[in-house]
Amino acid sequence: MAPAAAPWLDQAVGFAGAPAATTVDEAEAHVLDELLKHGFHGLRFPPRLEARFQQETGPQRLRTLLISCALVSVLFNWMLLSDWMMIPDVFDLALHWRLFVFTPVNLIGLFVLMRVPSPLLREAMIVFAGVCAAALNTWLCIQSQDALAGPYLVSLTAIVVYCNTVARIQVRPALVLDTLIVCLYFYGWWQLPQAPLNVMAPAALTLLSAVVFTLYGACAQEHDVRENWLRLMRERVLQDALRQANASLEATSRSDALTELASRRHFDESLMSMWSQARDAGAEISLMVVDIDDFKAYNAREGHPRGDACLQTVAAILRQDLSNPQGLVARLGGEEFIVAMCGTPLQTAVGAAERVRKAIEGLGEVSVSVGVSCMRPNSPHASMAQLLAAADEALHLAKKRGRNRVIAFGTQD
Repeated sequence: MAPAAAPWLDQAVGFAGAPAATTVDEAEAHVLDELLKHGFHGLRFPPRLEARFQQETGPQRLRTLLISCALVSVLFNWMLLSDWMMIPDVFDLALHWRLFVFTPVNLIGLFVLMRVPSPLLREAMIVFAGVCAAALNTWLCIQSQDALAGPYLVSLTAIVVYCNTVARIQVRPALVLDTLIVCLYFYGWWQLPQAPLNVMAPAALTLLSAVVFTLYGACAQEHDVRENWLRLMRERVLQDALRQANASLEATSRSDALTELASRRHFDESLMSMWSQARDAGAEISLMVVDIDDFKAYNAREGHPRGDACLQTVAAILRQDLSNPQGLVARLGGEEFIVAMCGTPLQTAVGAAERVRKAIEGLGEVSVSVGVSCMRPNSPHASMAQLLAAADEALHLAKKRGRNRVIAFGTQD
C-alpha cells in the first residue's frame, strides 16, 4: 500500500511542513545526555525538545495516519458482512451509514488531515474518527432487535486494535479513545437488557484485554520511537562536533598559530594555483624568501617570549607591506618566511623586498636577509621547483655576503 500511495503521500507531507534544522545547540545537547542517561517519564520530553520531536517526526507520523485512514475507508465497510449475519434487521441502516455517511466523511477528513499543521490536532482527529466508528457500531446494536445484537458489541474490540496498532495512535490519545470505547460498550450493554450475561461478560473481558495489551504495546513502541530519536539526535550532536573539529583542524593546518600567516601546506597549495593562473595569463611569479639574521642567538639572548614577539613583528610587517589579492605571505618554519606574488616583475619584487628589509632594520632589534626569484611559468623548462631553488640560492648568497641585504635571481623573458 505505502509505495503505491507514495506520490499523494509525499504531497500531503509537504503540507505539514519540512523537518527542523539539523543543528543542535549546547542546551539541547545537555538535555539529550540527561534523558539518555536517566531516562524520560510519561512519554514526554521537556517542552522545547518535545516541540522539536513533534516537528521532526511529524512527516512520518502523518504518512502513517494517512495510510491508516485510507485503509479504514475500505476495511470499515467489510463489517457490513458481520452486520448482515448478526443484526440483519438493521442491515439497510448499517449500509446507509457505513457506505454513504461514514466513508465519505472519512475521505473528506483524509484531505483535511493533510493540511492540519498541529501534530496534537491530527491525533485528536484520529481519536474522533475512532469514537465515531465505535459509536456507529454501538448505535446499530442498540437499534437492532436481534438476539445477537448484544454479543455483536464485541466488534468494538476490532476498532481498539486497529487504532492502537495500525494507526499507532500515541499513548495518551489512545488512552482517551479506549476509555470512550469501553464506555460505549457498557452503555450499549445497558441499553440491551436482553443481552445474555454469560456472553456479554466474556466479551467485555475480551475488549478490556485488547485495550490493556494494545496500550502496553503502544506505550513500548512510542518509548522506542522516542528513545531512537534521542539517540539519533545525540549522533547528530557528535557528527556536528566532529565536523567542527575537522574544520578547526583544517583551519589550523592552513595557518600558523604564532604569526597567523599561512602555513607551509597552504602556501604550497596556493602556489600551485598561482602558477597555473600565471601560466595561462603569461605573467610572472616572483618569490621572496625572508630569513631573520642570527635569530637563534637573539632568541638565546633575549628569551623565547621576546623571540616569539620578534617573529610576530616581522610577520606583521610582511603582512602589511606584501599581502594583496595576487600575493600570499606564509611562514615556512622557524625564523623563515616566504612570499609569492603573481603578476609581479622582478624589479617590483626587489623594491618590495627592500622596503621590508629597511622597515625591519628600523626597529633596531634584528635584520633580515631576503632572496628573490622571478619566473614566467609559460617559459621553456620553467617549474615551481626551479623558482623555489632560485629564491633559496639568492637567500644563501645574501647570507654569505654579510646578511641584511636583498639578492635577486630571475628572468623577465
